[in-house]
This record gives sequence, C-alpha cells and structure tokens, in this order.
Amino acid sequence: MDHDDLRHWARRAADWAHDYHAGLRDRPVRPDIAPGSLRAQLPPTAPEAPEPMEAIFADFEALIPDAMTHWQHPRFFAYFPANAAPASMLAEQLAGAMAAQCMLWQTAPAATELEQVVTDWLRAALGLPEGMAGTIHDSATTATLSAVLTMREAATGWRGNAQGLAGGPVLRLYASDQTHSSVDKAARLSGIGQDNLVKVATDADLSMDPAALEAAIAADRAAGRLPVGVVLCT
Repeated sequence: MDHDDLRHWARRAADWAHDYHAGLRDRPVRPDIAPGSLRAQLPPTAPEAPEPMEAIFADFEALIPDAMTHWQHPRFFAYFPANAAPASMLAEQLAGAMAAQCMLWQTAPAATELEQVVTDWLRAALGLPEGMAGTIHDSATTATLSAVLTMREAATGWRGNAQGLAGGPVLRLYASDQTHSSVDKAARLSGIGQDNLVKVATDADLSMDPAALEAAIAADRAAGRLPVGVVLCT
C-alpha cells in the first residue's frame, strides 16, 4: 500500500465506521459465539505473499465485527464507558499518520506542551492549587501504578528507585475492597506486595470507614511498618 492507496482505503474505512455506528443499536452487545470460533476461521499459518487489500478488508467485514463486544453500543453498561466521539476518531487517525513517539519534549515538542496545557485546564477545572501538575496516562492501570510509585517514593525519601526496597521497613498501602483491580496490580508491580495492600472495611454505603482506616494505620506504625498512602477511590 502506498499513500495514494491509503487515501482510498482511509475513505473506505471512514464510510465503514459511519455505517457501523449507524447500525450499532441493531447489533447484540456481545457476540453469540463460542471461544475459538473466530480462530477456526483463520488460516493456521501466515500467508507466504501479501494479499490484496480488497481481500483483507472483506475478511475484516465478514469476520471481525460479529465477533466483537461492542463497547460503543447504547446498551453496553459493563466495565466503564468507552464512547469514541467522531472528533476523537479523527484525532486518532491524524496521530496515527504522524506515528509520533511522545516520550519527552525532544521527541514530540507539540505533544508535550499540549499535555501540559490540558493538565493545567484540568487542574483549574477541579479547583486544585496553582502549581500542581500531572501527566495523561493511557489506562487506569498505568495511572494507578504511577500514583502508587509516587506514594512509595515520597514515603521512602525518594530512595526506592535508587537503592531498592531491600532492608527497609515493610511498606503498607490502604484501600477498600471496592477499588479497581489496578490497585492490586500496582501493589505487586511497585514492590509493596499484595500482602501489604490493606483492604479497609467499608460502611453500608460501601464507603471506606475512617475509623477502621485510622486503626489500621496506627497498628502498622506500632508494628514498625511504614504507611505509604491511601487509595480513596479508583
């Protein structure tokens, strides 16, 4: 595919996306298929030569949509909403065309400064103090992990990344059992450990019980453990 072909197929894909969203309400939210049913329709080995784009697009239309859970469906109420507005789909196409690696300012100056401006807007909208900053993450898991790592480093005097956690006090993180699974993953990946994620009791409204939290922190301090932070909600 060259860039002239890309122009044609990008228009074809846009037309498909329009028709998909127009008829999405008539589809089932989840496909009525058994595990392995799509795999059985695919060749067991990779093709030896490239296939024409017409054949690839036809395979996509015939196989993929009817084997997907449709997160954009108006009756999709599971997990969390993932509604892609037309503007966001267009933005993703433009970002994909540039294939930027937005790691730091030198690799993507515009992306870096756009992120800074947007996080400033968000800070102001939330009424947070002037001077607070942040970054935009790709998922709940990476955002939660970044927050827990920051808690860990602040509690250990910023020595964890440089010296490791061996020989230091046992670190303790607090959350309720109503939080997202990303909190458990962050406890494991950060080196705090699953056993040191303290699940605090909740009340009738499933809110964390402040007295239970206070008691857990006091008990850990008395035992020589180091509290690093509390996950209020995620």
